[in-house]
Amino acid sequence: MTASGNGDAAGSNTLEHVDPFDQGRTFLVGETIYLRGAELGDARWAMAWRDSPFPISAEKVEEQLKKLVPEQAERRRSRLIACRRGDGRPVGSALIDDSDSLFSAISFRADPALGERGAVLEAEMLRLVLPWMAGERFRPIVVLVTDSARPLVMQEAEALGMRPAVRFRDGVWRDGRHHDRLYYDYPHPAWMARLGDPGIGIDDATEPLAAPRSPAPRRLSDDARSLPDNALLGSERLALRPMQVEDAASIARMVLGEPDASFGHSRFPISPIGLTHWFGKMGEDDPSSDLEAAVVLRATGELIGEVGLYDIDWLARTAESGSWIYNPEYRGGGYGTEAKHLLLEYGFDRLGLHSIWSWVKARNPRSQAALRKQGYRDAGRANWVGYGPDGFENAQLFDLLASEWRAARDQG
Repeated sequence: MTASGNGDAAGSNTLEHVDPFDQGRTFLVGETIYLRGAELGDARWAMAWRDSPFPISAEKVEEQLKKLVPEQAERRRSRLIACRRGDGRPVGSALIDDSDSLFSAISFRADPALGERGAVLEAEMLRLVLPWMAGERFRPIVVLVTDSARPLVMQEAEALGMRPAVRFRDGVWRDGRHHDRLYYDYPHPAWMARLGDPGIGIDDATEPLAAPRSPAPRRLSDDARSLPDNALLGSERLALRPMQVEDAASIARMVLGEPDASFGHSRFPISPIGLTHWFGKMGEDDPSSDLEAAVVLRATGELIGEVGLYDIDWLARTAESGSWIYNPEYRGGGYGTEAKHLLLEYGFDRLGLHSIWSWVKARNPRSQAALRKQGYRDAGRANWVGYGPDGFENAQLFDLLASEWRAARDQG
């Protein structure tokens, strides 16, 4: 593939070569761009399509492409490169995530050098990808991930029949400030004809809670009690510490005694071998995009559960929260709420996160109520994201800002 020289601006109309990949194409071709699979030559233009603002050499990107493209294909994820028609110059990318059996998630990146014109490019990519995913690949539901700094993309989504589903406040960092992260969905008409309309997810969103029923307790500055070895921080009854390889056997054993199949994912025996490998890899990346901590009793160090922060965006300072009290004896006594507030304190006060979000199956009202008690706000509903006893099921999504969590703690 040939491309224009290094001095060519992203929006230049100068076409020095004819791109052979623009000849005879029958799909994913738009007015100004076309989409294709990644090639090693794309490393030269990595900053135009790679979903990261950090500089990296073309040689390193080429190494990553050789490794990541096959790995992503095994996980049913792919990044298509948006190329300018005529000269084939990469100007953006589309990330397609087909890893879930029910829905596909799509998101777009335009070359930052395009400035405000980047939204025009992302809207054109959406016009190409949505009909292909829904009409040719017959995905039951297609989800678009975008942000409030892209009103043109939002307008295009609604013009194509997509509907707002979820809004996470301040979920994206762009152009020097936070913007809301937005999710739109497109249920396939054939499935809606059979199952009925699942409704508009954003209708479930609410205003922030003025006074959570279980705000974070104030930190006692004179708490001199000892903590278990290697602990991150502690509360009245609990402490958080890093996961250890030796925890694997205990966790696998407790999971086998799980009596409740209604929350999170369905029950499944966990291999201690897999957990040992996972815990051993924790900390290899510093900082990591996923953090897991053991929940232990402060007095004895007994392991009773886990909490975690996932998909951490260190630029926007956002993360997904999760928790699980393994031992049923410690459910219903406020231990889960206490552990979650330790996690929130760690995320907001230690890591400097700006917002944290979470999701719960629609048929799990107990966990939803727990999030609301801690101050999480209903952010919307994701339709058809899993299977349940009555067919496709939905999930409720929530968000919480650091300022809200601190205000509730200070007022409490």
